[in-house]
Formats: sequence, C-alpha cells, structure tokens
Amino acid sequence: MKRVLLVDDEYELLEALSFALQYSGYEVDCARDGCDALARMQRQVPDLVVTDLMMPDMDGISLCRSLRAHPDWAHIPIALHTSAHVNASIAGAPLWDAFLRKPARMDDFLSTVARLVRSRGTDASEAEHE
Repeated sequence: MKRVLLVDDEYELLEALSFALQYSGYEVDCARDGCDALARMQRQVPDLVVTDLMMPDMDGISLCRSLRAHPDWAHIPIALHTSAHVNASIAGAPLWDAFLRKPARMDDFLSTVARLVRSRGTDASEAEHE
C-alpha cells in the first residue's frame, strides 16, 4: 500500500484529506509543519509528500529544500498545496513536482496524488532494473 505524508497546520484540512486518501486506499501520516514532517520521515519514508507553504516552525519551502538535499529523500515526489501566492522565481525551482491551489477540488487532489505515486513507482522499478 502506498504511503502519503500530509503536512499542514490546518487540522480540519488534514482530517478531510486524510479521510479521502484512506478511502482511496492509501496509508496516511500527518504532520503539522516541516519539522514534524522530517521527524516522521526518519521513522517511515512515504511514497509522496503533500505540503502546505505557510506553516509555523518550518514552512513548506524549507521542507522541500530539506527533502531535495537529503540523498535518501530527494527522489520522493512532492505536491505543494497552498492558497499562498507563489513567487515566480520559487515556482521555477525544481522543489516540487505538482502545484495545487488550495482548496483543490477533491478529484483534482486525488488524481494528482495517484499520478505522483505512480510516477514514483515507475522510477523505483526502473532503478531496480538498472
């Protein structure tokens, strides 16, 4: 079963997204900010990270940079899910694999998750055959 790490400081949104993902067959872990997410990743590496941008302690940009800099986590797809305006210079950086404007329609959210998880599975199986 594929595992998704949701990172957001809005409890109600985490609950709703977590429920939808679990209903769709994913295992879900939730974190309240980037620091919490990194701690959870030390325990279990997800197949996908979905993160908000504006959070206390460690924001989404810092989390994305930390993930991309870590050799064991750099390959994990990241979806940025935010209502914040994203600066064009940041948007051009390869920090995330998908961008969802919050609140994303649930079908858009779930299809993006499925696409990113599927792409990770393809990358992992290709790496195993090389």
